[in-house]
Amino acid sequence: MTDFKFYPAFLAAVFDEKHSIKVAGDTLKARLLTTALDPADDTWSDISADEVATGGGYTSGGVTCSVLGVSTTGGVLAIRIESPAWTGSGGGFSFRSLVLVNDTAPSDELVGGIDYGRTVTITASENTETLGYTAFDETNGVIVLGVNVIS
Repeated sequence: MTDFKFYPAFLAAVFDEKHSIKVAGDTLKARLLTTALDPADDTWSDISADEVATGGGYTSGGVTCSVLGVSTTGGVLAIRIESPAWTGSGGGFSFRSLVLVNDTAPSDELVGGIDYGRTVTITASENTETLGYTAFDETNGVIVLGVNVIS
C-alpha cells in the first residue's frame, strides 16, 4: 500500500486550532479523486471537481471515518482512523487517489491522502479495503508524527 501523506497546510492549521482530531472530535471524510494529489491544495473547494462521480458503488461526499484512538509513545503521536471502504457494483468505478477531509473545519480543510500513481478500477463486488487500496493501519495509526519530547 502507498503511504498516507499530509497536505503541507494541514500541519500549520493544527496550530491554528482548525483541527480537533480526536475520538469524538472533528468529522473526517474519505473521498476518492480521479486526479493526483497536489500539495498546493488546502481545502475541499480546491479539489471538489475532481471527486469520483456517484455510481458503480461510489457515492460522492465520501464516507465518514471514525477516529479510533490517539496515543503517544516515546515521542511518536499516532492517530488511528477507521478504514474507509467502497464496494463496486454494476460497472464499478475508477479513482487515482484518496483524500481525507476535515468536514468540521471552517473550510473543509484537507488533512492528507494517498496517491496511487495510476488509475485504480474497482469492478462489481470488489471492495477497496479488501484489495488493500483504502486499508488504513488501524493498529499503529494512519497519521503518525515523530516529535522531540522533553524527557
